[in-house]
Amino acid sequence: MRFGLDYAGGRPGGAAIRAAGFDFVVRYLSDGGPTLPGKLLTPAEADDLRAHGVSIASNWETTAARMLDGYGAGVVDARAGLAQVLRCGGRQDRPIYFSADFDATPQDQQRINAYLDGAATVLGRANVGIYGGYWSVSRALDSGSATWAWQTDAWSGGNVETRRNIHQTLRQPVVGGVVCDLNVAETTDFGQWDFAEEADVTPEQDAVLRDIQIQLRGPGLSGWPQLGTDEQGRNRTLVDGVAAALARISELEGEVGELRTEISELEATTADLTEQVERSCGRRWPWPLSLVEGPANLVGEQLARLESMLPDLPGLPGQGGGTQHTSSSDELDSRAKR
Repeated sequence: MRFGLDYAGGRPGGAAIRAAGFDFVVRYLSDGGPTLPGKLLTPAEADDLRAHGVSIASNWETTAARMLDGYGAGVVDARAGLAQVLRCGGRQDRPIYFSADFDATPQDQQRINAYLDGAATVLGRANVGIYGGYWSVSRALDSGSATWAWQTDAWSGGNVETRRNIHQTLRQPVVGGVVCDLNVAETTDFGQWDFAEEADVTPEQDAVLRDIQIQLRGPGLSGWPQLGTDEQGRNRTLVDGVAAALARISELEGEVGELRTEISELEATTADLTEQVERSCGRRWPWPLSLVEGPANLVGEQLARLESMLPDLPGLPGQGGGTQHTSSSDELDSRAKR
């Protein structure tokens, strides 16, 4: 059982309809003029309703007793109604309810049925519906002129047509600032544009589908405690868990990139420190003697070279004697060190 609205004085909007607890509307395919500015369903309104998950069913009504104009009127109105359905994104295989919006008598029924017969030449008998009180709806169903029934409590005397698809009550809630009629859908398919036939499945297939559903959504379709909770404290489903894991992986990849940058910087710093340590570990004279370290080293190298040449110089005292040469060498070495 689903609850919906029909309205003509304005357009409440999909958000307001859903917020008020309703999920379908029956909308007019004909214009209401300046006195009923919200009667005609427009493509923009249909898009808004669909965007908010509100199902749409169709109705045609120009004047309350239009159906008394008979067969030809039914043909004309059905063509105009179907064109507006398609203009608003609806389907050709869905019914249109035509309104007998008055207390019809048995004498009126012949012309009402003729009108519906005319509409059937355009829509097909399977897509012809009637809106009205108990007796006009029941007689149309009995004759086969209508296949779908939208019964209003008005002109029904408390009688219930058990074959009806939609029940229009006498309650009139205000939704989005618009006075609406409250309706109840009493069949799963009541002519809504978004209805889809459910495929027949075997018990075994149904069990498999249910198991898959549980695996995806958790016990009782309430998520899996093992996957943690979301920001609202609800257990995550399998899909939620995968999404959270992917988000965490992305965060970790970013953190790894930052660590690699830090490691590269540390490696460069370590190389600099190593070079500085190597320089620091070499032999150095203390300050201020370090200021003459270079020239002193050069003098020492020249003295060492001169010393190596002394044995070859002719006429030096003690040439040929080990004692004199050794003494000179020691003295030069001592000077060099000083």
